[in-house]
Amino acid sequence: MATAAIDSRKVQDFPIRILSDSKSVLQALQSDTMTSGLIYECHRALTLVSETNTITLQWIKGHSGSRGNDAADRLARGGSDMKVFGPEPILPLPFGWLRGKLRHNTKVMHQQYWTNLDTCRQTREALPTINPGLSRKLRGLRRDQLRLLVGALTGHALLNKHLHNLGVTDSPLCRACMEAEETATHILLECSGVANYRALHLGSPGSLQEVAGNASGLAPPALPRGVPLCIHAE
Repeated sequence: MATAAIDSRKVQDFPIRILSDSKSVLQALQSDTMTSGLIYECHRALTLVSETNTITLQWIKGHSGSRGNDAADRLARGGSDMKVFGPEPILPLPFGWLRGKLRHNTKVMHQQYWTNLDTCRQTREALPTINPGLSRKLRGLRRDQLRLLVGALTGHALLNKHLHNLGVTDSPLCRACMEAEETATHILLECSGVANYRALHLGSPGSLQEVAGNASGLAPPALPRGVPLCIHAE
């Protein structure tokens, strides 16, 4: 507002001192990096009037008897008591707030899409909610480990049930116990033939969701290449 008054009065070749009781604003104007649009606009306005005048910014203590500063305080109080006209918010929203709001809304939409999906039944059973922590773990796995884990979560792996559906094998029965169909759920939670191997790497999981939370156990580094899921070679 001070620079607008200087410009409107066509003031030139004068030494002008602008007083402010806000140290944070003065320090922000002096900084080489600006993250606030309001500070940037203020800096630009000061730069324009300083081309034809000598501008000095000075800090003063608030409520110290300065006529101009006291008048500015009264105007600020009056402005805060006014009713808002027009669309809100009347002040610019911080970038950090906008980024957080965007991330939150994206996460909610992602979760709604995943929950209402008609396909990926087994994967949604293992991962009912979006899990950023698991995503970070997956990015840290080797390609062979990642392939193994994805096969376990989706059921699309070298399992007899999946291979039988594709017409590759004659029987969908489990090769380790021959008691049930060889699915990811059966191997990871039920199969007696791989109970020792499952206990070694996964403990005693009670659900696919619990298994999915143990990415390192589901894709152990010592797993022999070519062995589907946790079916031991023996």
